[in-house]
Amino acid sequence: MVGLASLTITLAKAIKIGATFHEVDFAVYLLGARHVFAGNLYTTWLAFPRKSFTYPPVAALVFIPFTALSRVPGQILWALISTTLLVGLLFCSLRAARPGWRRSDLILWSFLLSYPAMILNPVAQTFAFGQINLLVALLVLADLTGTYTLRGHSLPRGLMTGIAAALKLTPLVFVPFLFATKQTKAARVALTTFLACEVTMLVAAPSESWSYWTKYVFDTQRVGGVVYIANQSLRSMIVRFGHGHVSETLIGLVVLLAGITALAVAVWAYQSSSTLLGVLLCATTGLIVSPVTWAHHLVWVVPVVVWLALAPDRPAFGRVWAGLAALWFWYGAIWRVPYGVGRELHDTAAQLVVGNSYSIAMILFVVGTAVMLMLRRGRRDGTEGRPGTRDAHAWAEPIPEISADAGPVFGGSGSRVPG
Repeated sequence: MVGLASLTITLAKAIKIGATFHEVDFAVYLLGARHVFAGNLYTTWLAFPRKSFTYPPVAALVFIPFTALSRVPGQILWALISTTLLVGLLFCSLRAARPGWRRSDLILWSFLLSYPAMILNPVAQTFAFGQINLLVALLVLADLTGTYTLRGHSLPRGLMTGIAAALKLTPLVFVPFLFATKQTKAARVALTTFLACEVTMLVAAPSESWSYWTKYVFDTQRVGGVVYIANQSLRSMIVRFGHGHVSETLIGLVVLLAGITALAVAVWAYQSSSTLLGVLLCATTGLIVSPVTWAHHLVWVVPVVVWLALAPDRPAFGRVWAGLAALWFWYGAIWRVPYGVGRELHDTAAQLVVGNSYSIAMILFVVGTAVMLMLRRGRRDGTEGRPGTRDAHAWAEPIPEISADAGPVFGGSGSRVPG
């Protein structure tokens, strides 16, 4: 009953958002859907606010069915779809963190957590703007942490990741991650799927695709917001901390070094801790190095909080960290300092820390994981007869026997379920 109540509240809130908000990004997607085959996809603008379509041409295809509806019914339908995507993201997160749970328990807790997840600032903004972040995150997480069959045939791993990258380019970071973790087949499938989607669009809408890949993909000014507080990329954080006086060369070098380091930690986590942790760190890497990482892109906080709270390889005091992360992202700390019209460049030191706290949280997630993995490796190296393995159980705590039918397990940090 509590689970159904939470889901009902989530659906009601989603419907209210769709019925009362003017979802700007949803309007941009609709703009793209109406002009994707018209030859002016990237030269047509909304009247107000003055925004244009900035995504790969494939993303416009998703919203073609919505062009048959007026704005409010279309927004309500997309809000209901987004609610389903949120529940799906919770389900995949819980299943990856606790593979021994029964399906019924996974569904129950996905319902229970739907409203708490919805009010996290990145998720709330995704609903308010009518964005597709939940779809992109769900495609990648489901693809890389689960196995699916269609008419008796297994879907190749990497397929959904390639589709996600065709919708938004950031998931391309998973291609080198898959190669580095020796998931070569999945990497090839992801890359091939991405290229197939783009080549198909090049044939179907040649002028739009050619314009995007030769011009607009490099035009970050179309997106704007380098200084704006909502952009929580590492590049924007450096600009704000430097009050706008930092060379682009230095920024590029720092971002490159940070990206290589974070991706290496993601590979290490995959190999020595768990698949879920590796995927989460890789997603975080993409968010850190992307030139534009809007606050609503950080819907990955949902599976991160689930990992901190429930995964067998979570850190010490994992549930405390999960609670703190959830509270911080619910509070929307970055919006609690002066922002807009360049005011971010004049913030005090304390305001800069709070205003860039999403960026700092991502960096701390990577650094903290690296420290955790080093400590656990040292612990294992000092333990006789305990071999290290790649899966989630490879750390120096005793593993109690837990039945796969035991339902949810909320033991201490040493609790385990059979993988």
